[in-house]
Amino acid sequence: MNSAKEGSYRKIALASVFGAVGLLYVGIIGGWDVTPPPKGMSFDEVAATTVAPEKKNVKSLYRRDPEVIALNQYYQSIGYSLSGVQEIPRVYIKRVPKGLRDLASVDERKQIFLRIMLPLSLRVNEEIMARRERLMAIQSKKYSGDPISSAEKEWVDQMLKRYRVTDGGVTALLERIDIIPPSLMLAQSAEESGWGTSRFVRKGNALFGQWAWDEEGIVPEDRAEGKTHVIKSFNSLIDSVRAYARNINSHPAYAELRAERAKLREGGEVVLGWDLADTLTKYSERGAEYVDSLHAIMRVNGLEAFDGIGFASGDIPPPPNLLALLSD
Repeated sequence: MNSAKEGSYRKIALASVFGAVGLLYVGIIGGWDVTPPPKGMSFDEVAATTVAPEKKNVKSLYRRDPEVIALNQYYQSIGYSLSGVQEIPRVYIKRVPKGLRDLASVDERKQIFLRIMLPLSLRVNEEIMARRERLMAIQSKKYSGDPISSAEKEWVDQMLKRYRVTDGGVTALLERIDIIPPSLMLAQSAEESGWGTSRFVRKGNALFGQWAWDEEGIVPEDRAEGKTHVIKSFNSLIDSVRAYARNINSHPAYAELRAERAKLREGGEVVLGWDLADTLTKYSERGAEYVDSLHAIMRVNGLEAFDGIGFASGDIPPPPNLLALLSD
């Protein structure tokens, strides 16, 4: 072989080597699988075992539950946002959407939960204020000497039993029939329910972890041996809020909260959730640490802005049927 031909062959060989190496790097950078398929398997079979699972995982990571999508779209359609909100629409959701706990965004989960809870909190306070105003009207009759009807007397007796008042009559009852600031309701429901993701909320609309005995409920997974309590379940979220408000306004453990609220009322001051949270050391075994958690939730999420807020006037379209509270 002459030198000219030998040089030509060397050039061809070197070009082939550099071409193969270049193709290998391109494949690596481009994410190609450049390893040879196992013996006996075609390329399509290899792709099915390596590529398909990756696509499936990516799809499940970004999949959103239809109820979450529907609720978000509904809130958007009526302009319901918590940013700079002045009035709240009367939207009563009966349960949290199924996919709430699966949301990758913590902020989105919080926003949905707060928009669900805020109208429910305002509605329950509205019901409490209606009772309070009726009671004050009856008290005014008593002071002015006007006759009190038998129906009014019967109603007062029912309220005395409902709120566990054994001494002090109407005056003591007025200390118990009073609102709970929305910021406190929102903070406690978020703390107790894991922002609406707990098993108790999903199975029984139980937002506040209230214990019950001798009735149906949800058995805690970590219940100690020999204990018989359950977490009380409810037909809807608003029923859970009502039961919580009644508990706060009647249970002896929360007498300090009611006394602080009455003091603020008497002094003409605004009743704020931050102030009342200081009195809730008996709500949890964590004591003062629990109060610190409530304050942190209020501060980080700006919940104090919702104390004193009210409902917007005018009708709005109803929420999706799957989540709508048809009767309250």
